[in-house]
Amino acid sequence: MGQTVHTHRDLWAKSLDKSANALGDGESLLQHSVNITTVARQLCRQLPFPESERADYEEVLLQAAAFHDLGKAATGFQRMLREGRKFIWKHRHETLSTVLAYKLNPQLDPCALFAVLTHHQSIPNDGISGDGEKCLPPTELPPDFGGLFESRDWQQMLAELRLNWESLQDVVARLARVLKRPLAELSPDTPLFELGIEPVWLDRSARKQRRIPDEQKWRASLLRGLLITSDHLASAIDPRTSAHPKPLGIPRLTDYSEIIKEKELPKGVSLLPFQQHTANMEGDAILKAPTGSGKTLAALLWAAHNQVENGRFFYILPYTASINAMADRIKCIFDAKSPDEEKRRGKVDDSLVGVLHHRNADYLFRSMENEEGAQQRNKSARHLSSLAREMYHPIRVCTPHQILRFALCGRGWETGLSEFPRACFVFDEIHAFEPLLAGLTLATVRLLKRMNARILFASATIPRFLEEIIKREVNMSDADVIAPDPNDELDAAVCDKVRHQIEVRNGSLLDNLPFVIDEIHASRETALIVCNHVATSQHIFERLQGKFNVMLLHSRFNGEDRNRIEKAITSEEKPTVLVGTQAIEVSLNIDYDRGYTEPAPADALGQRFGRINRKGNLPQPAPVVVFSKPSAGYLYDQILTDKTVDLLRAIGELTEAELTDLVDKVYEQGYPQSAAEDFNNGNNNSHINCFESEIIAGTYRQWTDDIFEQTDGQVDVLPDSLLTEFIERRKQKRFIEASQLLVPIRAGQKFKALKMDALRYDEDLREYITNLAYDSEVGLKSDERSSTIF
Repeated sequence: MGQTVHTHRDLWAKSLDKSANALGDGESLLQHSVNITTVARQLCRQLPFPESERADYEEVLLQAAAFHDLGKAATGFQRMLREGRKFIWKHRHETLSTVLAYKLNPQLDPCALFAVLTHHQSIPNDGISGDGEKCLPPTELPPDFGGLFESRDWQQMLAELRLNWESLQDVVARLARVLKRPLAELSPDTPLFELGIEPVWLDRSARKQRRIPDEQKWRASLLRGLLITSDHLASAIDPRTSAHPKPLGIPRLTDYSEIIKEKELPKGVSLLPFQQHTANMEGDAILKAPTGSGKTLAALLWAAHNQVENGRFFYILPYTASINAMADRIKCIFDAKSPDEEKRRGKVDDSLVGVLHHRNADYLFRSMENEEGAQQRNKSARHLSSLAREMYHPIRVCTPHQILRFALCGRGWETGLSEFPRACFVFDEIHAFEPLLAGLTLATVRLLKRMNARILFASATIPRFLEEIIKREVNMSDADVIAPDPNDELDAAVCDKVRHQIEVRNGSLLDNLPFVIDEIHASRETALIVCNHVATSQHIFERLQGKFNVMLLHSRFNGEDRNRIEKAITSEEKPTVLVGTQAIEVSLNIDYDRGYTEPAPADALGQRFGRINRKGNLPQPAPVVVFSKPSAGYLYDQILTDKTVDLLRAIGELTEAELTDLVDKVYEQGYPQSAAEDFNNGNNNSHINCFESEIIAGTYRQWTDDIFEQTDGQVDVLPDSLLTEFIERRKQKRFIEASQLLVPIRAGQKFKALKMDALRYDEDLREYITNLAYDSEVGLKSDERSSTIF
């Protein structure tokens, strides 16, 4: 009877995925290692570095990729892959992989060995790391590493590894051919006690790996991010094709210049002088242009002109709704046919444009409306949502929180070291950011500048004081500020355009509501009514029902209802009257004939005005009434609000140039004191300003995820009236559709609801449940309970 031959075929890296393999086998260790080296090579060749640097990273990363999972050869890990939940192997394969990598190539860069060691878990806990941060247990390290730990666990791990030594040797021999380099020969008796890195690499002390040069920590973190991304992409499986996704090539944006003009310019219309100036601008700039004047077109052409080889492009907007709308708009450009690329026919998975915010899976789910089967759409959207967080899409539309996640070292921050250098960033409407967020963003911009990125700030109503701060902090001059030239005939038409006839009316919107109703009836025009508080908007909506075809939009609708409402108000058959809050200020493509608004500072009112007579196509300026007093207390700073109202009393027909002047006058003293303190705290953030020396390789900051990534400053709650439907959707594995039933509320609203016993946390569902009343047309009410009792 012949002796059993053990080969690479006996070792798995992944358990069985029936969607990818119906034969009953998991993915082999060799195949996974080859797959990840293939992805790693593609990513290295797309790095925005000089060719010599790319080649250096490629040589090192390919070895890390080839060796990163060799520790999975241990018999316990193999048993776990085959038996699933029936057996759990309680050891870390990464430590075995690292000692094998060091023995196979003793000259391998320690930064690459560090990446192998930490590609799943952070460096060992020091007792102060975040609760959610998974860390390597010290007992899983070799006993000679620092001379600190007992060897019992390690000896058990080695014993299990050696039981599969013959198969492991076959894998290594084949990987040597893939790498096209000789590897050291190992025997079952080879001592395996060295990681190839100094113990200080695993030090979380207050001095932060103090003996490691900053450039080495940077290199190790960059390699770690590349290895993790390569592993994720090589492990991901597209549920529609059962194939692993391949990194998309980085396009030359200049190849799309004509398509940008074709999609963004009316037929037969040429670029305005300020747009041409922006398109030719080399380096950083501030672009000030009115709403509807072609600011986005100019920003896209600026990016095309400033892109370098392998440079990525990020478009940053303040709100989720505006991101979704901008992503759709940009996809129409960059997913269209170009000189170097076949038309992509709108496939979401092949899109060059990724969407990155905490509800991007919901956006992607809605983007696949033509696909059959809710479960399939759920799987596909979740798959694509995960890809958006990897180095997959070369163009990204996102919130500022996603850029701050890098600057503040939140989960996955290391990929920014590969994506952000020499990239183009457009920050749209930074004046709309809350002061703390604006300060943090400006600090991050300075960090990006140290990475040779190029920055464009674009805004319709940026205050002069903030413009001056940006110029000072980012080292810009007056020559870097672009705006329509009032002395140029074509640009002057933009500056002097009159879209609105302003009237300041005494009293509040609620006090004047009967007169508003009569005026809308008499005008037979469409009307936009903007309130400062959700409760006010709900009250006005209920009083208008039955009198008009009316809809309501604010922040406290669940995703399903909000999507329905946004679709309705942006359609050709939009409601006659739209009642809303600041939610209408976020780049939704809506256009009404007349407007009524509660008082707000000039920049906020400018955004609201931009949704009335948006293109200026009405035969007469649209009437806009601003009420002098709020209906439910001041939402914004009272001094800024009242000053805006007083200045508006002297204005009748409002030009775009006058709106700019109005904003500057209102903010001539800068931020109010408390807001200025918040801004300065963000702008002076010590971690961001000393990023290069502050980073700790192999760690992330958990609190950053809680604040910025998961909720973008909000908390999702589930109305108990939707609880049964939520549970049913989850049972059917329609997870994204279940999440569409959640309603976002602010942190302050959360604490208020807890205090009034209107909110509880469900440990099983891992969601907050509220018994505040919810209505699909009115949204979540803060002063009314549902019939259900907690």
